[in-house]
Amino acid sequence: MHLLRAIVLVSEILAAAALALPHSQQQAAGNNGVQTTRGRGRGRNRNNGGAAGGAAGGAAGGATGGGATEGGEGEGEGEGNEIEQQGQFNTVIELGGGDIKTDTLFPPGVNGVLEVEFQNPAARQLAVVENTKPGNAPVGFDFLEPVSYQIAINGGTRGLTLQKVDYILNAGNALDISKGQVGRLCTETDTFVIGAGVGELEFEAEENELTLTVDDLNGEWAFFVPTGTGAAASGSNSTTGGSNSTASSGATPSAAAEGATAGTGAACQTLACQIFQSLGIQQ
Repeated sequence: MHLLRAIVLVSEILAAAALALPHSQQQAAGNNGVQTTRGRGRGRNRNNGGAAGGAAGGAAGGATGGGATEGGEGEGEGEGNEIEQQGQFNTVIELGGGDIKTDTLFPPGVNGVLEVEFQNPAARQLAVVENTKPGNAPVGFDFLEPVSYQIAINGGTRGLTLQKVDYILNAGNALDISKGQVGRLCTETDTFVIGAGVGELEFEAEENELTLTVDDLNGEWAFFVPTGTGAAASGSNSTTGGSNSTASSGATPSAAAEGATAGTGAACQTLACQIFQSLGIQQ
């Protein structure tokens, strides 16, 4: 009798252990799934999530130490040392230091989004103003947007770790911008200059993005595609006639290189100074 009770007791213990084991394994699998999702999550799917939402999420991710959040680069991608934030035109935008790469995206235009990339040990301030009456496009090119962008950095641009002007095609836009150009305004000719003398241009097919690495963000910028692409933005200037505005590799547009314009006074002779002064920031 005692033997029978012992056998029954052992059987009950084994049955209970068998039931508990799958539950434990299932819980462990669930925890691993959460960690994998966080580790692999990426928010810079610009053509499938919207610039505004992705940028706002990226800023939050950077503020919490580069963790993976909606819109931010996750640790699983090896890009935790990067912040993506949403910017607005005609406002002062803070660019943090610490040599953390900061991507600032602006509200979408007709065909795409302006992005300014910055990295430096010391912080700076950024401001961007849209010019609704831009200068002339380079010969053989049409504007992608009916505006140009006046970019100003408060604190100087000399020796910054990274300075880039980018253009990202809007989600669902089928335009081909692979042969596009990023131009800088030469104020002496009122014509945008393109070519190696302006900066190092790349096209990133995965994100439909034109990206130009420059030595000085200060200046007026615009984006172009070859005439006949079918992307001419309404209100942009004609590209017919005029002189060739492609810069050779050692050339720089003399006035635009410093962002100089007709100053409002002796104390404020550069475009950057004028922009920040108009926003209440004294230079």
